[in-house]
Amino acid sequence: MKSIFITGVDTDIGKTFVSVGLCLSAYQKGMKVGYFKPFQSGAYEKDGQLIAPDIYELEKFCKIPAKYSYLFKGEVSPHLASVLDDVEVDINKVKKDFEDFSKDKELLVIEGAGGLYCPAVRGKLFSDIINELNQEIIIVTTPTLGRLNHTLMTIECAKNKKIKIKGLVINKMPQNKTLSEENFIKELKMYTDVEILGVIPELKNQTTQNVTNVFQEILLNV
Repeated sequence: MKSIFITGVDTDIGKTFVSVGLCLSAYQKGMKVGYFKPFQSGAYEKDGQLIAPDIYELEKFCKIPAKYSYLFKGEVSPHLASVLDDVEVDINKVKKDFEDFSKDKELLVIEGAGGLYCPAVRGKLFSDIINELNQEIIIVTTPTLGRLNHTLMTIECAKNKKIKIKGLVINKMPQNKTLSEENFIKELKMYTDVEILGVIPELKNQTTQNVTNVFQEILLNV
C-alpha cells in the first residue's frame, strides 16, 4: 500500500483540490484508493447532519472510501477547534484509524490542514503528526508573489523535522502570468532541488475529465 500526505505552504492553497485530483485519477485507473483526513475543521450542518467539507468536495467527483478521525465545527486550526468543541483528541485513535483504513487500499491520500506548523493537537504540530504516521509529503504551493519564500521555508522546515519530501505541486498557474508568476519555477529551481511533480493550471471548469487529465502525470510520480 502506498500512502502520501498532502500539505501546503499556507491555508487555502489547494491541498483539497490536489488530494481530490490524485484520488480521482487513481479511481479512474481502477485503483483501490482512499482519502483520510485526520482532523477536519469547519464542519457545518445540512439536513440535520454535520458535513465534513473536504470529504463533501471529494464526493462531487467520485464516491471512494473517505474517513476522518475528528470532525470539528470551528473554521480554525484543529487544535483550537477541538478546544472550542471541548473534545480531547487521542493521537492513538488517529494512528489506529490510519492503520485500519489503509489495509485494503492501493493508495491512501492523507490531507493535513494549514501547513507543517499548523497546530494539530495539544502540543503537536502537523509536522509531528506526519512523523507519527511515518509519511512522505507532497507540498502544494502557488506561483503568486511571496509564495517562493513560503515554499522554501516549508521545504527547510520539512528537512529540519526529518520529513521526506516526495515533491512539489504548483497549483493555480494562471494563463496570463505576472512577471513573478512567469519566473516562479525558474527562481524556485535556483534554491532547491526538490522535484516539481506537476504544474496545475487554473481550472475554471472543474469537470471530472479536466481534473483527471491534469493529475494523471502527477499520479505516476507518487
